[in-house]
Amino acid sequence: MVQHRVGTVLQIVLVLAVVAITVGQFIGQPVLLAYVTSDSMEPTLSTGDGYLVLPSMVTDSAEEGDIIVFNAKTLSDENGGLTTHRVVEATDRGVVTQGDNNLFTDQDGGEPLVKSHQIVGKAIMIGDNPIVIPQLGTVFTGIREAVTNAQRSIAIALGTRSLLGTQGLSYLLFGVGILLYVGSVFAEDDGSRARRRNRKRKRKQTRRIPKLVIALALGGVLVASLTATMIVPGGMQELGVVSSEQGSGGPTIIASGQTEQFNYSVPNGGIVPVVTYLDPASEGVKTPDENIIVGPGDRQTVGIQLSAPEETGYYPRYVTEHRYLAILPPSWIDVLYRLHPWLPVIVIDAIVFGAFLTVAMSLLGRGHLRPRQSRSSLLRSIKRRLRF
Repeated sequence: MVQHRVGTVLQIVLVLAVVAITVGQFIGQPVLLAYVTSDSMEPTLSTGDGYLVLPSMVTDSAEEGDIIVFNAKTLSDENGGLTTHRVVEATDRGVVTQGDNNLFTDQDGGEPLVKSHQIVGKAIMIGDNPIVIPQLGTVFTGIREAVTNAQRSIAIALGTRSLLGTQGLSYLLFGVGILLYVGSVFAEDDGSRARRRNRKRKRKQTRRIPKLVIALALGGVLVASLTATMIVPGGMQELGVVSSEQGSGGPTIIASGQTEQFNYSVPNGGIVPVVTYLDPASEGVKTPDENIIVGPGDRQTVGIQLSAPEETGYYPRYVTEHRYLAILPPSWIDVLYRLHPWLPVIVIDAIVFGAFLTVAMSLLGRGHLRPRQSRSSLLRSIKRRLRF
């Protein structure tokens, strides 16, 4: 009994870990767990090692000695991307970073000073070292590749591309959920006599799958998909402006010291309305204070004020776009957003996850799933469950 409970707990922990990493991959923002893909942080973090991390929204500003996750401009094969390195110096203009296994700082190699808006997470530290989970990233990568290969094989067999990608995974998991529900109906009705006669023997011979683990896994994928829908299309957007002597009448080539309006487009290709907010993420940007509600399949255009400095040259300007599915009333979303931009996402995910678990557990019931063999018994069980 104790071993069974420990196994169930470990299964739940593994599911939650995979969900946390998956969500972090979708949104470009670590969610409690992250992992490294190179040896630049050895011996502190080896390739494939995972570590505990807190999102930047709940941490203080980066200081010397911190290990941070940031959106690099030139690192990660010179294309930029999420990077895990240590802060070796903090200045008013940004922080200097360096891998523990590197001889030179990132800035010596051409990476600009890391600004606060680039930092998306900070490792939880004990002394000078993070809390390491060895090879967590290797395990996650293996699971992700296995799922991708399975999706590809099923898509080829059925001759459709709709089963590929995140949306395709949602379709597949929905189908698996239906099959598991049918299996649970059969297992509960047809297996009652067999369980009474051979309970001990069946426990030893039959591999059992906790229904709670199944519900948590499916709910986690659903929440990950919702989170990706809200986060991936938004985030920080760069709107570079050129400060020129005369300007050109265009929205991004502006006369020195002047301001122009840039028409920012907010599309919604989904079937659920979205509530959008635009926040300045750098100087020289002014955005509307009110929210933007975009209907299904619609598009809204809003004016953003971009200012050019007196000195000529190119200047990057940044806007952060926050998108929320209108599952909650817009007035509720507005209250949560004013407290913190991530609160609407957390509340929406929690409501959907709780509702899904309630429905899933009412359908699946408690206990475990066990494989059965009688087809006729399965049909009889389904008929009995559907009978009113």
